[in-house]
Amino acid sequence: MDLLMVRDRATGRFLYTERLERRTGETSWEYVRRSVRREAHIRTQFSEDGQQVIMGWGADSVEDFLRSYPEYGPVADGTGGRPERSEGEIIDR
Repeated sequence: MDLLMVRDRATGRFLYTERLERRTGETSWEYVRRSVRREAHIRTQFSEDGQQVIMGWGADSVEDFLRSYPEYGPVADGTGGRPERSEGEIIDR
């Protein structure tokens, strides 16, 4: 399973997440092609400067992804606290 995520660079909050899974009978090449097309579509939808599209290959959840890549976690808000992180909408395709 893989995750397609959109993150706000200023806060580190995840604005959108989507799970991508290989369909029954789908070859690896077909899955990669479909995933890349979906990522391009999301990049178009979330094209603001402060937004970052991330593909988490092999990640089961945002938490799983953040354990491997903590640098993508929430950004300190300047008061020493950490802002709330929203995982956004999850859509199985």
